[in-house]
Amino acid sequence: MAKSRNTGLPKINQLPSGAYHAKAYDYTDETGKRIYRSFSNYDYNKLLLELAQFKQAKSDDKLARATGNRSLTLGDAIDSYIKSKSAVLSPTTMNSYRSLRRNNLQYLMDIPVDKITQENVQQEINREAMTHAPKTVRNIHGLLTAVLQVYRPDLTLHTRLPQKVKNEIAIPTEEEVQKLIKLSKDTDMELPILLAACCGMRRSEIAALKWSDINFKNNTITIKHALVINGDNQFVEKTTKTTAGTRTIRMFPIVSNALKSYKNENKKGDGEYITINPDAISRAFARLEKKAEIPHYRFHDLRHYTVSVMLSLNIPKNYIADYVGHETENMIDQVYGHIMKNKKTAVEDIMQDYFSKIFTE
Repeated sequence: MAKSRNTGLPKINQLPSGAYHAKAYDYTDETGKRIYRSFSNYDYNKLLLELAQFKQAKSDDKLARATGNRSLTLGDAIDSYIKSKSAVLSPTTMNSYRSLRRNNLQYLMDIPVDKITQENVQQEINREAMTHAPKTVRNIHGLLTAVLQVYRPDLTLHTRLPQKVKNEIAIPTEEEVQKLIKLSKDTDMELPILLAACCGMRRSEIAALKWSDINFKNNTITIKHALVINGDNQFVEKTTKTTAGTRTIRMFPIVSNALKSYKNENKKGDGEYITINPDAISRAFARLEKKAEIPHYRFHDLRHYTVSVMLSLNIPKNYIADYVGHETENMIDQVYGHIMKNKKTAVEDIMQDYFSKIFTE
C-alpha cells in the first residue's frame, strides 16, 4: 500500500512493480477534455518533490498569466506549432503530434522556450529512452527540434539519440496467406486480404477504395486516397501517404474476379467505399488469424508479403517501388532488403546440394 501523508498533493499509489505513481491535472484541451500528467518514481520522497515542483510551476504560471509576465513555455510553443500546421499536415501526423504533446517531454513543457538548454533536452531524451523504443524517441526529438527551430532559432541541438534498432519484419508464408484467402472467401475480409497480399495496398488505401477507382475494361486499380483518423477520432478521406502513393496498378485475375463478384452482389454506387473501415479490417484480421491457427501478424505484413514475393521473383526494385507506392528504391533496400524465409531456405538447400556434389571426396 502507498504511504499516506497530508501533503495537499495528488493521491499517490504504489504499483505492483513497487514504483509510486500519481496523476496531476495539467490543462484542458481544445475539446474540453481534462489532461493529466503522470508521475512515477521508485523513491517516494523524490516523487513528492516532483509533484510539489509541478504544483509550484502551475501556481507560478497562473500568477504570470494574471500579471502579464508569462513567458512562452515549450508546451505553449508546441500547441501553437501544431495549430499552425493543421492545414498542411495529415490527420495521422496531427494525432501523433498531439499524443506526443500529452505524453512526452513532460519535464520540459513548463520551461520557457528561451530558457531551454541542450542539457535540458539531453536529460529529457535520456529519460524518454528508458521507456520508449529508439524510433519513438527520435520522433519525440524530431517534433521538439521542429518547434525550437520556429520559436528558438538560435538554439541548434546536437542531442545524442539512442541507436536505431533494425527490427526483422514478420512475413506470412505462402501457405499462411493461402489459408487466409481461403477462410476469408465470401466475407468482408476477402477483398482486403486480396488487395493487401496481391496488390501490396496499405490498409488505409484499401478502406478508401471506391468503385470509381476500378477500371474493369483496362483491368486496373487507381489508388489515390486513404482513410485515416482525424483529431475528432473520426475517419476522414485524404490523399495517399506520399506523391508516389498515388498510382495505377494492374489487377491479377483473382483480384479482378473477386471485385466483379462483390460488385454484382452488393451493387454499391461509385461514390461508396468498397470495403470496411481500417479499424474493422484490423479487428477482423485478428479473428481470421486465430481461425487459421497461424502466428500473429499485422494486417500490414501482407504488404510485406507482396514485396517479398516480387523480390524473390527478381522483379526490378524500381518497379516494386512504383507498384507499392514508395518514393525511392532506397525504401525497398531499407525495409524489404530480404526475401521470404522459406524462399531463402529453398535457395540454401539448392546451394547445399550443389556444393555437396561438386566437392565430394
